[in-house]
Amino acid sequence: MSGNYIITIGREYGSGGLEIGQKLAEKLGIKCYDKELIYLVAEKKGLKKEILEKVDEKKGSSLLEPSGSFFPSRPSKNLPAFGAFGKTINDKAFLLESAVIHSLAEEESCVIIGRCADMLLKDRENVLSVFIQAPKQARIKRLAERLQLSEEMAEKEMRRIDKIRASYYQFYTDSKWGDRNNFDLVINSAAFGIDNAVNIIKNIAENKFS
Repeated sequence: MSGNYIITIGREYGSGGLEIGQKLAEKLGIKCYDKELIYLVAEKKGLKKEILEKVDEKKGSSLLEPSGSFFPSRPSKNLPAFGAFGKTINDKAFLLESAVIHSLAEEESCVIIGRCADMLLKDRENVLSVFIQAPKQARIKRLAERLQLSEEMAEKEMRRIDKIRASYYQFYTDSKWGDRNNFDLVINSAAFGIDNAVNIIKNIAENKFS
């Protein structure tokens, strides 16, 4: 494939989106960024990783900015203009991660998991945006096995994480999480399986970016 390209993957909790992203990146010989984005932000801005981990993919809350400068006084041109928000660590972590995402899109080919990357990069031609979903019962079963929980507890955790992700996405993009109109491709991982989903995305990416 010519030039650098980005594949963004949004995912319902328990759908296998992260596993699909990791396997896809391995097949394509590129990096997959998930929690790694937190580490990049922490490294680039000299921030404590532990603080960023607490607010990652969570919308603004009452966790306010600590003393000292958390956010640069002159924001990068790559940061989205979100008006007057930016009073919480959550907001500023989002803006800093956004800057990292834009930098990655300029510098290398990669897979980015979550973090509103589909909307942040929607105006770029070198992006394939994907959303991974699966029926509720399939996700519950997968989570129960992976987390060693009862199906009842797995369902509660699934609903909790999905609610957090949906709230985060809508808060920072003013768009509905999982809306098919926001993605180039929506895949039911339960219908196709993890490996087939990987191959479908890989084939489409190779055709799109060839």
